[in-house]
Amino acid sequence: MASSFSVPIIQPVDESSDILARWHDRWEKRNLGWHLSSPHHFLLRYGSYLVPNLVSPPPLNAGDEQSTKTDQESSLTTGTCNASSSSAENAADPVNIFVPLCGKTVDMAFLATHPGVKEVVGVDGIREALVEFAQEHSDLGIQQVDSIPAFEKYKGKNISLLKGNFFDLEKIQQVQQVAGPFDGILDRASMVAIDPSLRESYVNILGKLLKPGGCILLITFDRRAGTPEGRSAGPPFSVDDEEVRRLYGKLDWVESITKLDEKDELDNDESKKRWLPQGVESLFELVYIIRAKK
Repeated sequence: MASSFSVPIIQPVDESSDILARWHDRWEKRNLGWHLSSPHHFLLRYGSYLVPNLVSPPPLNAGDEQSTKTDQESSLTTGTCNASSSSAENAADPVNIFVPLCGKTVDMAFLATHPGVKEVVGVDGIREALVEFAQEHSDLGIQQVDSIPAFEKYKGKNISLLKGNFFDLEKIQQVQQVAGPFDGILDRASMVAIDPSLRESYVNILGKLLKPGGCILLITFDRRAGTPEGRSAGPPFSVDDEEVRRLYGKLDWVESITKLDEKDELDNDESKKRWLPQGVESLFELVYIIRAKK
């Protein structure tokens, strides 16, 4: 089938490449410490910022929101970011959700089977991750279809999976013909997985994929205390509040940055046994809503 994209043909990156070799090795050795068997607790608690009626978000307390503008100019409220304040019908329109560096997260299946979701699109560089997801969620009927520039494509019921290097999206001029635009983006175990030197490029790509008025549900780790080695190691790399605001606060498409919650990851013996020997003495999981301007 002839390609309809007016861009040079770009082949999917080999998994032995520098950017993917580490992850290929971890999948091969089944070192999948980031994978959860159930939807992420912050997605369950705050998912309605992305999907209508997914859950009921707790109200923001006064002073919780910190915008890239002044407090008076800020307008984030509870509810789906793309919901129209003047039309209840528009507020219920199914949405498209993007999941970068998705692995085989069950979050995608949870979203794809929700009536408020039109389509979920996940991107990952490791084929085994996508194959296992398809096998573990056979009800979604995922099959490989025609490839697109730089990516192999798999398609199922309300879901598409792209196999390739996420950063190759930056090389494609008509990026939204490959993926998006999206009403929302779920960034869970994604930004914290990439080399810190790639973060600016990463957030710029997300900005090209997000619709005006859309939201990013961002979940990060903050290695808040420990040895210098423990705090700087990764993945998962530490992305604290200051770094989130440094990355997103300077972008002209960002309307507001809101920290919704945080969770102490060292609140149980199992976590302490994992992290303390690595020199991490305080570790928090943070969750944000990054809202794009309309």
